[in-house]
Formats: sequence, C-alpha cells, structure tokens
Amino acid sequence: MNNKIFLKIGWLFILGLLAYLFFVVFFLSPKINTYLSENEINNSKVQFSKIVSIINSKSRTIEDKEKLLNEVQLLLNSTTLGKTGYIYIFDSNGKIIFDPSGEFESKDFSTIPLPSANNNLLFEELKNAYSKRVVFEYVWSRVYDPYNHSYQKISWVEYNQKLDWYIVSSIYKEDFSSFIEGVNSLILNISMLLFGVLAVIGIFIAIKVIVPINKMFSEVQKVSSTKNEFENGVKSKDEIGFLASQFNTLLDQVENNRKTLDEHVQQKTKEIQNKLYIDELTNLKNRTALEDDIKDDDFVSIALIDIDSFDDINELYGFSTGNLVLIEVAKVLNEFATKYNVHVYRFYGNVYCLADKKMMGFSRYDEFITELCKLFKNRAIHIEELSLDIFINITLGISIAQEEPVKTAGIALKKAKKANMKFFVYNNEIDTKEVIKKSMYWREKIKLAIEEDLVTPFYQPIFNREKVIVKYETLMRLRDKNDEGETIYLSPYLFLDISVKTKQYLQLSNQVISKAFADLSKTEKQVSLNLSFKDILDLDFVQSLDKNLDKIDNEKKQQIVFEILESDYITDYTLLEEFIIKYRDQGIQIAIDDFGTGYSNFAHILKIRPNYIKIDGSLIKNINTEKSSYELVKSIIDFSKALNIKVIAEFVHSAEVYKTVLDLGVDEFQGFYLAEPNKKIE
Repeated sequence: MNNKIFLKIGWLFILGLLAYLFFVVFFLSPKINTYLSENEINNSKVQFSKIVSIINSKSRTIEDKEKLLNEVQLLLNSTTLGKTGYIYIFDSNGKIIFDPSGEFESKDFSTIPLPSANNNLLFEELKNAYSKRVVFEYVWSRVYDPYNHSYQKISWVEYNQKLDWYIVSSIYKEDFSSFIEGVNSLILNISMLLFGVLAVIGIFIAIKVIVPINKMFSEVQKVSSTKNEFENGVKSKDEIGFLASQFNTLLDQVENNRKTLDEHVQQKTKEIQNKLYIDELTNLKNRTALEDDIKDDDFVSIALIDIDSFDDINELYGFSTGNLVLIEVAKVLNEFATKYNVHVYRFYGNVYCLADKKMMGFSRYDEFITELCKLFKNRAIHIEELSLDIFINITLGISIAQEEPVKTAGIALKKAKKANMKFFVYNNEIDTKEVIKKSMYWREKIKLAIEEDLVTPFYQPIFNREKVIVKYETLMRLRDKNDEGETIYLSPYLFLDISVKTKQYLQLSNQVISKAFADLSKTEKQVSLNLSFKDILDLDFVQSLDKNLDKIDNEKKQQIVFEILESDYITDYTLLEEFIIKYRDQGIQIAIDDFGTGYSNFAHILKIRPNYIKIDGSLIKNINTEKSSYELVKSIIDFSKALNIKVIAEFVHSAEVYKTVLDLGVDEFQGFYLAEPNKKIE
C-alpha cells in the first residue's frame, strides 16, 4: 500500500491539532470565562435587588425603627454576595447605619477618602453613583493587604427615601474568578479528549477510503502504465487529487439530481395545490381556497349563488350536460365579478360564491344585489356541443361584514330558499349598513387618536375605610370635539370591541400604559391597570408591557397593581400563574377583577393568592336590597379574610350601598358616590 498519503494525513493531523488548541486557548476559554464571570455578577446583582426590595417592604410595614433595624441586621448578617461580598448601609450624612464586615465601625465613614481619586470622599462618590443610576467601580485594599489599594471593587447603590438610607454592596471583582478556577484546564482536557476521539474516527475512515483507492490505482496502472496523468490533469500517484476529482464528479451528479428532484417536487406541489384549491370542472377556486383567502380579513361580504332545480337539469339532459351548464355559469359569474372587483369560487355542487374583501360602497351593494338577481333572467345558457339553450334561475344568500361570513351566508341561503325569496341578507332585521358605517367610523377615529396622541388615561380613586385615597384605577379615554367644538372624552365601551377587530387595540393599550407609568412620578399611591386573559396570551402585548416596565425603577414598580379580569374566559390557569409569578417578583401586586361573576374558581384563588379581590359591580349595586347579593358578597369577604386578601367593592353609587359594604368588612371602595374618574392624579 502507498504510504505517501499517510504522511500527508499525519501533517494534516498535526496542523489540525495546533489550530484546535489555538482556538480553545485563545478564543473558547476566554469567552467561557467571561460568560461565567458576568453570570455570577448578574446573579449577585439580582440577589442585591431582592435584599433591597425586602428592606423597602419592611420599611413600609414596620413603624418601630429599632425593630426594623434589628430585622435588617439579621437579614444582612445572613447575606453573602458572590464569595465574600456583603451589604452595608449609611445615611446621607455619611453615618454608618450597619456594616456586617466591621470594616468601617472604628472609622468616621464620612471622612474616608478614595485612593488615587483627588481625595474624593467615598460616601459622596457612592451617593453620586446612585443619583446617576450607575454601577460604582473603584480600587480598594484588602483586610490582609491594607496598604495595597489595587483591588477592583464593585458597588451597586440604592436609596430608601423614607429612612434616608443608602444601601450599598461591597464586592471584590477577583472574587468572581474563584467560580471559574480550573475551567481552563477542564476545557483543555475535554477538548484534547474530544480531539483524540475524532482523530481515531478520522484515521479509521481514512484507512477505509485509502485501501480501495490504492487498489483502484493499481488496476489503472496495469491498464495504462505509459500514461503519467489522467485526462483531467491529475497525476496518477496523487491519490488525494484523484479522490478530489472523483468527489467533484460525484457532487456534479448530486447537484444535477437535486435540481431534477426540486423541479419534480415543485411540479408535484403545484399539482397538489391545484387539487386542494382549484375546482377541476370549472377551474375556479374552491371552498378551501375561499376560507384560506378570507381568514385574515376583518370585513368580508359573501354572496352564495344557488342554481334552482339543478337536479331537474341532470335528469332531463344527463350529468354531462349538467357539468357543461356549471362551466358556462362559471364563465358568466367571472365576467360579472370583474365589473364589481369581487372574487368567484365554486362553493360546492351547483352553489357558487362571490366574495368582496374590499367593502364596496353601500350604494354599490344595492346595485350589486339587484344586478346579480337579474343576471340569468332571460339569459340562456348555451351548450354549444348540443346546440341547446337552457334557462336557469338562482337564489342568493348574502352575508355583509359578519364575524363568520361563510356560515352566515349559508344560513341566509337556507332562509331564502325556505321562504321562496330571490335573496336574503343575513340579519336583515338589523340595519346592517349602520353597523358597518359605525365600525368604519370608529376605525378611522381610533387611527386619528393614535396618530395625534389623543389617547388619554383617566383615574378613578379607590378609598380605604377612612375615606382616604389609596390607589387609582386607570381607565382609557379618547379626547375628541363635540359639535360645538368643545373638548370631550369618549368612553371605551364605544370603541374598544371594534379596536380588537381592527387590530388597533395593542396601540391603544400601549399608549395608555406608557402614560400611566409616566404619571407614577406624580403620586405615591398605587395605580392599577386592567388586563384580560387575552392580553396575557398575546405575546406582542406582553413584550410591549415589558418595554414600558423596563423604564421604571424597582421602587416605583411596587406602586403598580395588575387587575386581571376574572369574568374573562381563563382557559389555562398554569399560564396565568406563571404570568403572576413573573411580575410579582418585580414588586407588582395582583388583583382579581370582577370576582363573583362567571366561573369564580375559588380553588385557583388559593394557588394565585392575589393581593386584592375586586367584587364585581353587578353584586354591589343592589346589595342593600337584594339578599342573594348580600349573602354572596359576605361569603367572598369571609373567604378573602381567611386568606389575608384585601377586598375592594366597585360600583359604590349611593350612601346606602357604601354603608352596607362598609359594615360587611370591605377594605377598599370605588364608585361614583365617592369620586368619578378624572385626568388628575395626586
């Protein structure tokens, strides 16, 4: 066997090993080290944020400062960031409140300078870092190396305004390197092992390939020993060159086969699509194509055309003649459809469909229906093969801008045939034109409101038992002008449902949420936002919500309450629980809105444990006169109290209702008796 190729493979193996080691040592290992270090730093940052959140929460609930300090000291003594990092607290005057390390206990913290920083004071620089919302990095000494100020240190700084406390992390950067000690060695060992395994496999494969190549060359040399080169210019003893030549030939064959296969697949795909979407007899699109074409359109009108007594034509002239009639009818409808810019489909059997996806004008609808009814009147269907004229009549079922146009048009057709009418428009008893005009009117008005920033949040106060405002519910309004030119605000019941159908809801909600979050800076009270389960399922809505939340600091997030509509059809409580956990971890509180209507799943309330349950207004409005409402509300309050969940009563519209729910033990109250929604927030 020729050994020359083994020498080449040996060189390739050595070069590959060197390249592989270079990649591992100078690229892969540093990348992994950097990733691990950053990951540990981020984990410590998250831990620090949680500790700060706990301290802030305790500061709001514990009034006794000495008790609060004891709780904080216990918390900080049990907290370690990274390997040896800790958290300490000082006030705005530079006085140490608590230092678990003891490093600053015997020193005047307000006078400690930063090394190599023009004698700037450490506590002033920490305060500046908080005001700029930046991570403070500086050099410091170690306990075991007190005169060497060359160790990099990281400090995150948060401030509690109520206590006048600056909460600061103290972490050495080099501590995070301990998490990755030995990683380089491990990576190198694994890489070498992997390379060795791949090399053995590669050599085995190479031998399997080289043996037949050597045999091939031996046979070729016997046949043509006088030739030094093959016809393609490759030397006879150059096994790698020969292998490359044969491989290129194989690739050419594969490419040719691929092109042939692609053409065959495209042809078959087209045939399958034609069978799926095209009616073979008339060459029109079929019902499957119709449903696919209109699935993403909001306003669709459909006219179903049924050829009357078509069975009689089949019996008199035969099925082949009946098929010819269907073909000729398709041609007539195609010509008619061009005039009105609608699309023709063969729905099934002797029923055709004209679909309007662009909403022709209303005056045109009257003309369209009238002309369609007369289309085959006194117009013979000429069958040229038989020199035969056949007259037909048609019945129409029409659906204009309904939610399920195919289904409603079918219902209309059945009603027309049953009542022996030429046509029937679904929901004819309703003024369909007015419904469509209303939809189109609000679509344009919503579009204008979004473009001109007319979407306005209103806030309805919610009071505690002492009639003090504790939070605001955010409500959507559109700013507009009345006929006298005065500014008015439109309520969402006029346009919200339409905004969902016209795909404008996300833009409306995004503007309201972003403005409500901006107004958080104007108040220290909570602000609640209404969310439906459909919102939670909508990935675009959740992404928009997260972008708005990213602009708010952690302290302000604790003023936010999400009111989730319990009366909405919640189909996946696991998904709802995941949503609640995600935002509760950010400090946001949860309320279940409209509780007491619909399903009212008490078992899932036990899992979710919301901060608030908001009893539906339908139960509150007549609670002073309806015993059933009174008993149901009482049971909800008892249930909530047992779980330490606060209860809010909405629709408090009179003094009698207010006194009743107050006596029942409701915690918070909302309604026109107490205050109406307003643009102002305090």
